[in-house]
Amino acid sequence: MPNRQVLDPYAILGVSRDATPLQVARAHRRLAKRFHPDLHPGEDLSESMQRINEAWRILSSATQRTEYDAAHPAAGTQAPGHWAGSRREFHPAPPTTTRTWATWRATAAETRAAPRTRRQPGEQPVPVTRRTFRDSGWAALLVAVVFLLILAAAVVSGRLT
Repeated sequence: MPNRQVLDPYAILGVSRDATPLQVARAHRRLAKRFHPDLHPGEDLSESMQRINEAWRILSSATQRTEYDAAHPAAGTQAPGHWAGSRREFHPAPPTTTRTWATWRATAAETRAAPRTRRQPGEQPVPVTRRTFRDSGWAALLVAVVFLLILAAAVVSGRLT
């Protein structure tokens, strides 16, 4: 390897200069699967795998990466273009309020109280049904009380033991 020219490890792994160690590890793992000679026995990929491993050796160690960055200040800069990493990383602003997403939702009462003037396409009107006494819980309670009175009368009269 001493006769080989120094290659840019950032370009070999396809990561930007400010890539995190996790991004470097993922790039190395992806390229190792693609270029490992044991996974592709018919092809001669040993040279590619050596370059990938050398780039990984430099970028995986914090001290070696710092030394490389100091010795090669222009390394890792990608050419601007549509697919290049020229855009800054997007970091959304932290929220300015302590309300959670659930508190922004309308409650069921607010939803029912909202006036609706138009029906949505395909929406069928729901027929309004009136609840009768039989459908209420009071009827069931009345039936239970009558049954208990009949049962108590039977016990008192001695028909049930």
